[in-house]
Amino acid sequence: MKTNRASKRFTIVIFSLTSAMILFAWVHSCFPADLSSRESEGVLALITAFFKLFGVTREMSELLLRKLAHFTEFTAIGALLLSCAYCFDRVRPHRFFVQVLSAGLFSAVIDETIQLFSEGRAGMIADVWIDFGGVVFGAALACLFYAVVRRVKHIS
Repeated sequence: MKTNRASKRFTIVIFSLTSAMILFAWVHSCFPADLSSRESEGVLALITAFFKLFGVTREMSELLLRKLAHFTEFTAIGALLLSCAYCFDRVRPHRFFVQVLSAGLFSAVIDETIQLFSEGRAGMIADVWIDFGGVVFGAALACLFYAVVRRVKHIS
């Protein structure tokens, strides 16, 4: 009997990666403001040094870096959540799009809520929207990826 479900191994790996990525986001939200700021400054220094190798000397603000980090983090979460849907239906994972977006929004709200209880941090509605935008973007990218994979498999 042919099934549209992904293999058990793939499913375990994807669900584990998704859980780990969400946990990563939530743990970082627990960091107090001074530790989070030091981490951002370190990453900012690395990025600045990298761009200087190519002659780019514009400075990036720590605020912009933090917003991009949130968007990128939740883009990965969105792609992973859509991959969880793919585990249940490899032909039409997009039929779970509402559930994927709901789980992503829930993760973003929890992420910002955690920051309300972290020393020197503040949960912000604007950050929930940035995170959710990342989820939508990541889920859409994963949807596109699986559609291309399906088409390439079908052609060959």
